[in-house]
Amino acid sequence: MEPRGAEGSEHPLKGSALAPPNERERLIAAMAMSCAERGYAATQVADVIAAARVTRESFDQSFASKSDCALAAVGQILAEITRVVASATTPDRTDWEKLIGAVRALLELMAARPSAARLACGEARYENPPGAYALYESGIRILVAMLDRSRTYATASPPASATRGAIGGAEALIRRELLAGRAERLPDLLPDIVYGLLVPYLDQQEALRYAELAREKVDKGGMG
Repeated sequence: MEPRGAEGSEHPLKGSALAPPNERERLIAAMAMSCAERGYAATQVADVIAAARVTRESFDQSFASKSDCALAAVGQILAEITRVVASATTPDRTDWEKLIGAVRALLELMAARPSAARLACGEARYENPPGAYALYESGIRILVAMLDRSRTYATASPPASATRGAIGGAEALIRRELLAGRAERLPDLLPDIVYGLLVPYLDQQEALRYAELAREKVDKGGMG
């Protein structure tokens, strides 16, 4: 089943400002939704064509194969993630505050685009065609780089593997909500994720302070 509440905001045929403006983008949106409903392996090109209401000729003009379309869907959501994370890291914030803003923006985007997020994060590791997980890892490297840049401000000196381990914990929380159809709850995970990301670098009280700051931002509904 598609995650609850997703139909109205994500359907490629709704015609809202968020609807894909051309056939190629409608196919990408339909691929993401079909994979969320059926899984990538069970999704057929015919399913995608029917959902997007385009012809097989249009699909063949846009994509070489099912996997090509799926990779385009993964690439699109990761490009959006990169864009919103970059826009959230304004120069007037400390490195840790930039991290909070970036994670907040990431969670809000995934909540707004659950099918695409589930395709990129929930299945890229398991079922998607070769190349999908490499795209996913390229997105993860952005957060790794942010944490590594902030190591100079850390009060602890964790091993290099701590960064990837902290992000792995955040991934598990996000994937759990996506696969359970609770994408709308993702922004509420911000305090827990912030704490998990920062505790290897700061003492516990300092990490808790930033987690509380994150909770205040969630309660206020924004990062401003």
